[in-house]
Amino acid sequence: MGARRSPVSLPAAERSAGLSIKAQGEAIARVLKRGLVDAAGDAAQRGASDIEATIARLYGAGYKMLPLGDGPDGKKPLIGNWSAAKGCSPGTLAQLMGGAGSQMYGIRLDGLLVVDCDTDNPSTRNYVEQHFGLSPCMTRTSRGLHFWYRAGAYVPGKVRLPDISIDFKTGSGSFVVGPGSVRPDNGFVYTPAGAPIGFPASLPVFHAQPPRREVTARVKEGNRDGHLYRRAIEQALTADSEAEVFEELCAFRDIECDNPESVTDSEIRAKARWAWRNRDRLFLMGGTNSTFSTNHRATAALASRPQSGNAALLYMVLNQNHGHRPGKVFTIVPDGLIAKGHLPCMSRNSIYLARDFLVSADLLEIVKLARPHCKEPHLYRLRLPGS
Repeated sequence: MGARRSPVSLPAAERSAGLSIKAQGEAIARVLKRGLVDAAGDAAQRGASDIEATIARLYGAGYKMLPLGDGPDGKKPLIGNWSAAKGCSPGTLAQLMGGAGSQMYGIRLDGLLVVDCDTDNPSTRNYVEQHFGLSPCMTRTSRGLHFWYRAGAYVPGKVRLPDISIDFKTGSGSFVVGPGSVRPDNGFVYTPAGAPIGFPASLPVFHAQPPRREVTARVKEGNRDGHLYRRAIEQALTADSEAEVFEELCAFRDIECDNPESVTDSEIRAKARWAWRNRDRLFLMGGTNSTFSTNHRATAALASRPQSGNAALLYMVLNQNHGHRPGKVFTIVPDGLIAKGHLPCMSRNSIYLARDFLVSADLLEIVKLARPHCKEPHLYRLRLPGS
């Protein structure tokens, strides 16, 4: 097998067999700097020295890099189908970055994992330390820190707490902005916050424990549909895309449902699509961590009438439980509303009075009256005044 060709044309004296890694990096840096300056002119000259030295060092250590610079923040790659590429040589980086006037590059995460902290506070750092152990190799970003690791066996889900926001990026389909990069929109420089990133083998291995699942009976076939819809709602409230909802829902199907092979991916995709679209319209009901909409005509009708406090509270409960499905028919059972904790401070009689108030305000429609001397309740649906 012939000798591997150098990706950068170096002087013969610098291609000697005894050339050290440091000398190789310095040689590559000189070539890269020439490329950045030649392509981008004086503007690149001012910022080329730091970034070209860092790129040369990381390339010599074996990292795969991408030219960035597209988009307002410069974080989009300058090459198409970048996930299928094997990474760029410093010479290619210099050419593409210089041609775009960019000082941004990315590092692909093949075999690597980056804990991406978008909150910069003691709580976030303590969370990382307690759950994964701190990596000495860190990069300061515009919002927080990147902690660098070798990929481990398990990747946890994103963390979203009141003062903590953490994502986990890993694999050949992911990259992060490399140290030394300069954002075009605000001039922020990605700088090392701890030890500089060394050889990949020197990074600590990322260790995270998967959540312990309680051993419970699988969801029976007759109950799977409703169970998966509820799971879709939960995921849509925190996911970043419909595709993420679909992937999580597939996992719930396989882990929690009886005979999961009989639930097709197309069924799962339809549920994910439904949950994502309803989330965007704010009609998604997901328990306490959810939102629901109230029409201005409804609030105006309640505000214009005296003694509407209990009626407004009942309307809010009915709207959050049924308003996401326009035209839905439901019952109003005061004992049930009290027992479920929806209206614990109201009596049965006050709920009936509030119901009658909503009917008179044209916010509640009686769809079907119960038969005389029958224990069945009336059927209602929400409406808007004048509709």
